[in-house]
Amino acid sequence: YDMVNDAAIKYPNNTALEFFDIKYTFKQMIKKIDDVAVGLKRLNVVENECVTICMPNMPEAIFLIYAVNKIGAICNIIHPLSTTDEIAKAINETNSTIIFTTDVSYKKIQNLNIKNIVVCEVSNSMNGFMQFFYNLKNKNNMKYKDSVIRWHSFIKSTGVVINTHVSRGQESPAVLIYSGGTTGRQKGIILSNLCFNSLVSQCEVVCKEAKAGNSILSALPIFHGFGLCICIHVPLALGLKCILVPKINTSKINQLIKSKKPNLLPVIPSMLNIIVNSIPLGKDSFKSVKVILSGGDYLSDELRGKVESYFRKCGSIAHIQIGYGLSEATAFVSATSEAVKDTNNIGIPNPDNIIKIFEPGTDIELGFDKTGEICVSGPSLMLGYINQDKETENVLKVHYDGKTWLHTGDLGYMTKDGVLHYQSRLKRMIISNGYNIYPIELEEIICKNKYVKECTVVALKHKIKQEVVKAVIVLKKDVEKTSDVVKEIKDYCKNNIAK
Repeated sequence: YDMVNDAAIKYPNNTALEFFDIKYTFKQMIKKIDDVAVGLKRLNVVENECVTICMPNMPEAIFLIYAVNKIGAICNIIHPLSTTDEIAKAINETNSTIIFTTDVSYKKIQNLNIKNIVVCEVSNSMNGFMQFFYNLKNKNNMKYKDSVIRWHSFIKSTGVVINTHVSRGQESPAVLIYSGGTTGRQKGIILSNLCFNSLVSQCEVVCKEAKAGNSILSALPIFHGFGLCICIHVPLALGLKCILVPKINTSKINQLIKSKKPNLLPVIPSMLNIIVNSIPLGKDSFKSVKVILSGGDYLSDELRGKVESYFRKCGSIAHIQIGYGLSEATAFVSATSEAVKDTNNIGIPNPDNIIKIFEPGTDIELGFDKTGEICVSGPSLMLGYINQDKETENVLKVHYDGKTWLHTGDLGYMTKDGVLHYQSRLKRMIISNGYNIYPIELEEIICKNKYVKECTVVALKHKIKQEVVKAVIVLKKDVEKTSDVVKEIKDYCKNNIAK
């Protein structure tokens, strides 16, 4: 909160957030954040309490994240499309007594055992015309229990002045986001204030376009480290405008870029694939784009060449900057440089980060050009996994040099020039459309179905999503494979696995 508030003092009249055609200046955004902080205090949220946020990229979610931080509480951010069981697990693990959600996710939350449910419609910050049609289309989702707190009631002023600011240290926990970690099971990752704020300083040096007055397309979701850190906190702390997109319409990405005119374009490779396989919208349609920030998955040389050619045809001279990172290190630890001619790399370490190659699982350092486990040390490392001390100790290890190192579970090597190259994953993980999918979790869920004896989840190559999931199932001895059985298993998966 403090770093974004400093940006608001420096650039009060700059646009901070744009949501469809509604805009908030930095001054207006801070006022909204302060109003939300007062609302949280009225609900008796205290320091170090976890507040669960189950919302897409929308202004109210941003207000919440910084308001929670302002009062010294901790954001527990979860995927809006999570199943009821996944949401319940996230709430129980953090002892959360309050959840903020939208009309989209309410039905999965309505029967959970939680003290306060606050609902904010996705249309809340839309203009009157868009709001009317959204509410009309989604009216069946807007039937709530009497106990539900509506957003307008939550932020309604009582006229009572409440001091909401709590001073916190840089090492204090700020946010929980969820990932499979380095072992393949979903975990709550605890990130500190330092994690986020050190990333701001690093990005300011690494990306010259990250400066006040420029704009960024904030379409990657806030429950994802890349989306929350690179698309929200860093730009706001540096005075950029965040163009919020609650849900990406893959058929209209190009139109979105043309109409919103972002200067920075954070994407995953599958998004780039969609962009370059669409009909160009004119020679100046992408003129505003100055840099393409690619992360979340491997960007092949072939796709890179297509992207560069396509953007040139659309009037952009943007360069592609590839970032490497993982949620346990606040999503971003190294970035490529235009000074390095070899494009088949994942960059050089960000300022204040140290990256070395070790024998997997050990503190034995390997020499240049030798393949081993990529390990990271620096200010952006997580505090640990919530309620999983053993798993934390397995990945955050103090080496002989006295430094704490994050063992990433990724294999790679470093050249004598300090350029990092990625080769493969030690961990068993599938990356689909930029999201990490962990086969072991899906297998456990599917095997609980009454018809299933065994199950193995594998990845299939996909021209757009890079990889998609396929489950190979062995039915129980007395179960015959019929259309009804297949349908029941598919329905079971739809109801128990997040989309």
